[in-house]
Amino acid sequence: GLPEGTIYSIRQTSDGFLWLGMQTGLVRFDGVQFTTVREVGGTSLENLWIRDLLPDNQDGLWLATEDAGLIHLKDGVARRFTTQDGLPSNRMHALLLDRHGSLWVVGDGGLVSVTEGKVTRYGSEQGLSLHKPRDVCESADGRIWVGGDAAYLEAWNGTAFERHPLTSLPAGAAVRALATSADGAIWAATTHGLDCLKDGGERRFSRADGLPDEGVECVVVGEDRCIYAGTKNGMFRIRGGEVETFSTAQGLSQSAVFSLCYDREGSVWIGTKHGLNQMMDRRTIPFTTSEGLPSNNTGPVLLDQEGHVWVGTLDAGLSRFDGKHFAVINANQGLSSNTVYALSNDENDGLWVGTALGLDHLRGGKVDAVYTTAQGLGADAILCIQRDAQGVLWAGTRKGLARLVDGHFVQPATAAGHGPLTAAVLAMGLHQGRLVLATDDGNLYTFNGAGQLQPLVEGFSAQGVVDAFYEDPDGLLWIGSRGGGLHVLDGDKTFRYSIRDGLYDDDIYGIVGDRMGNLWMACSKGIFSASRADLRQFAAGQIKTLKCNPFSPLEALRTIECRAGVQPAACAARDGMAWFATIHGVLALDTENAMRKLLPAPVVIDDVIVNGQSRLPGRITALPPGDANLEFRYAALSYVVPARITFKYRLEGFDHDWVEAGTRREAFYTNLRPGPYRFRVMAKNVDNTWSECASPVAFTIAPYFYERSWFLPLCIASLLFAAWMVYRQRVSRIRQRLDVVLTERSRIARELHDTLMQGFSGITMEMQALSTRLPDTSERAELNGIIADAGTCLREARQSIAGLRTAQDERSGLAASIALHARQMTEAKDVRLKLKLDGNPQGLPPAVEYNLLRIAQEAVTNSVKHASARTIEVCLSASPQQLRLCVKDDGTGLKDGNGSGRPGHYGLIGMRERAAQIGADLQIDSEPGRGTSINVSLPTGNNLHHGKKDNVS
Repeated sequence: GLPEGTIYSIRQTSDGFLWLGMQTGLVRFDGVQFTTVREVGGTSLENLWIRDLLPDNQDGLWLATEDAGLIHLKDGVARRFTTQDGLPSNRMHALLLDRHGSLWVVGDGGLVSVTEGKVTRYGSEQGLSLHKPRDVCESADGRIWVGGDAAYLEAWNGTAFERHPLTSLPAGAAVRALATSADGAIWAATTHGLDCLKDGGERRFSRADGLPDEGVECVVVGEDRCIYAGTKNGMFRIRGGEVETFSTAQGLSQSAVFSLCYDREGSVWIGTKHGLNQMMDRRTIPFTTSEGLPSNNTGPVLLDQEGHVWVGTLDAGLSRFDGKHFAVINANQGLSSNTVYALSNDENDGLWVGTALGLDHLRGGKVDAVYTTAQGLGADAILCIQRDAQGVLWAGTRKGLARLVDGHFVQPATAAGHGPLTAAVLAMGLHQGRLVLATDDGNLYTFNGAGQLQPLVEGFSAQGVVDAFYEDPDGLLWIGSRGGGLHVLDGDKTFRYSIRDGLYDDDIYGIVGDRMGNLWMACSKGIFSASRADLRQFAAGQIKTLKCNPFSPLEALRTIECRAGVQPAACAARDGMAWFATIHGVLALDTENAMRKLLPAPVVIDDVIVNGQSRLPGRITALPPGDANLEFRYAALSYVVPARITFKYRLEGFDHDWVEAGTRREAFYTNLRPGPYRFRVMAKNVDNTWSECASPVAFTIAPYFYERSWFLPLCIASLLFAAWMVYRQRVSRIRQRLDVVLTERSRIARELHDTLMQGFSGITMEMQALSTRLPDTSERAELNGIIADAGTCLREARQSIAGLRTAQDERSGLAASIALHARQMTEAKDVRLKLKLDGNPQGLPPAVEYNLLRIAQEAVTNSVKHASARTIEVCLSASPQQLRLCVKDDGTGLKDGNGSGRPGHYGLIGMRERAAQIGADLQIDSEPGRGTSINVSLPTGNNLHHGKKDNVS
């Protein structure tokens, strides 16, 4: 993603991002991805030629441009300074922030400082004579140094500029860049080399000192006290007075180096015309055929007395490394075999080489002696070699052990009179001046006072084939085995460490110690270290957990597996380097710096995509309804193998636990519900150190109105209110219909009274007058009977008319209406009436009252007219659950017992219909000669209030 163009400036801001000032604009780098900054706060930054970058103390970034003046970026806002703001020119070259917070700007028009918005120009009035300054720096004493198109520097001491000639430079030389180091030195990159001013002295580094080119374009001082400088023919480093050069041959993307930056993790960033380069010192150096080894199928490694490293191979002979190159010795130079299993030094700067076909002795890099079975060896395949405390050479072969005596090998006897050892001897070492050895049957041996082999420790078993011995400075013997883990021998006591105890691997092929008290072990899973003090404390039960430190190279995704079955599989050099034989070349490891912990990676959330639109993380605290699809983009700003950094994140309010993201740097959430959330992210670097984002993103998604807490209760209340209104309207309509019915009944009652009743009364009166004129005969008696029947009919009609009018009177109530009708029907009869009416039931709909009244009226009428009852009892009771009406008499009863009635008699049928109409249950209990009981039960609820039907008969 890096755009084309030359990189003129590289800076790291306090948050950890790398910023690149290019000929084509501003670019940000997080270790994995480049992001071109095209616009900030409405200010376009596209196609700007940026000469220099400078972070300030308030998390802002200054940009010095080629022709657009000075730009300051902070919190998504861009501010531009030009000649209209007091700058002498819009063409900038370099920037400096001094210890007081003042900004110094070098441009075509000279030098200016910006302090709290105030611009101060420096020129000839202050003693500045440089016409075209190019760079500026601040020394340890607080002076501001300026260099430009002349062979001298000028320093501002607070009141005036002082000139400091660069006497080592030829006339016409110019200064391109400046840097200061902690020791007070001023480093000037010039057109004629790198010049150093210190303590009044001056030294120039030129091509004669090893510089790839004398035209130095940039210079930076690293925290490692090294000086890094770039030229148009590569770059170089000055370390301890030595000059090291780096060019395209060492991987530089292009020869011309225009910018350098030393980051907080110790990497040097190099900007060229063709890209960004990263350089960091390796903690390991792999050696393969690419570095000159004759084969990657390596065998034993050994450091000789001159400090050279010898590497044996299993198929290409032997090689000697002098620090720069490998020299090869193989069968063509007299080596017995190209398969080398073992190496050992002799007492006279010679080398012993154990091969598959004999034991060779080298002196001066040449084979001067060869030993085989003809010279007394048990077998030609030499698996291990060891010199004892007396300087005697011992050789372990596939068929036993032999020592060199006067040019001939002799095989020692074992204890108890047994013959020579015939098992293969795999490894040898020294313990307290005694030779110790291991055989392929898992046994360990040493020599007794009689010079005979005996078990090293009675009853001890390594639980695997032993491959390595190492005696530490305290006299303890450490034993590494294949499958049996690590053992320690302290006197006659032994202790075993395994994976179950925390050991990294149970296959130990080689052991070396370092100067810091650690054991470094070669194993099937690579290389790891453990503290000797921790190992001893664990064996003594003083600590419960054994901690091992596995080593993984940071420089590449390499897989390390060490070589088994070669002696030695590891060796330690005087400079702190440890060399290990692996299945793919040799690895040199800086043990003093290998376990240096990296700084925790700063974790940042640099972008939030809300519904497809990019937003600053700090500006999404309150999201409107519907902004429920979010994408978080985050980074861990560590540049040491950033591709191996892994992440986990969690959205509090949504995720119940951390989400393992691997190396993915994005998190997606869709259709989030309204509410508060908090996005957190953590990163683990290659040292397995976790770090968390210091500024998690907290935000709230607002709900739509229908998602708010009050919406559902409001809807329920509205529905209830609407139902109540419907009910009111329905009741109103029923009442209106009932009023119509009652009005019609009143009209009918009036009509009956004014017509039928009056007619009946007139006829009755006329018949009574006629009766008085007739003699007292049978005809008169018959007429009186007719008059009596007419009177009865008239009373019944009057009762009906009264009933029609009574139902309209809402104040009378059901109980009063029943009492009134019952008395009217029984007052002219010889009938005893009992009324048990418990008040008026409240809230009865008119239709229910009317039908109950008519049922009671019909029941009393039947008791009077048809049952010849002497006693009639009418009961009415109401409870919250039920309304009960009962009419009981002691009359003749019903013949059928169930009240089905005879054809043409519809009283009982009418009562049942009325009961069904209002949802009541009507039961008739009657026996001939024992009276009749009519019971009506009406449950409370909707039926009580409305009846089963709306119409009223």
